[in-house]
Amino acid sequence: MVAGRDLILVVEDDRDIRDSIAEILEDEGYRVATAADGELGLRHLAEEELPSLILLDLLMPRVDAAGFREAQMREPLWAAIPTVIMSADLQTARKAHELSATAGVCKPVKLEELLAVVHTCLVGRTNARDP
Repeated sequence: MVAGRDLILVVEDDRDIRDSIAEILEDEGYRVATAADGELGLRHLAEEELPSLILLDLLMPRVDAAGFREAQMREPLWAAIPTVIMSADLQTARKAHELSATAGVCKPVKLEELLAVVHTCLVGRTNARDP
């Protein structure tokens, strides 16, 4: 899949982290949408183009990763989207597994690790709304 075609949704309440991740991904040729919390992320899924991948912060106000994943899993098109949990928690991998996420990435996010996870998640992925 050509990177420029993939849309990645970054759901992160820390503006600096959100903007940094978005900039890195855009520099790599991805299209990026952002949401400041899980509620806004769910609104994006309901009203906008479905992303090819979701990068989801674990702890956020209003709707956290657990609430987001619960809502995401109820909608078949949303449930099919690979989702990577991001957290400064040392148990990120375990928590990602508990939330049935595709992967977990520890913050602060290392550039090489982020890009490797994104690439792995997107290999062979076709956006659910693409013809």
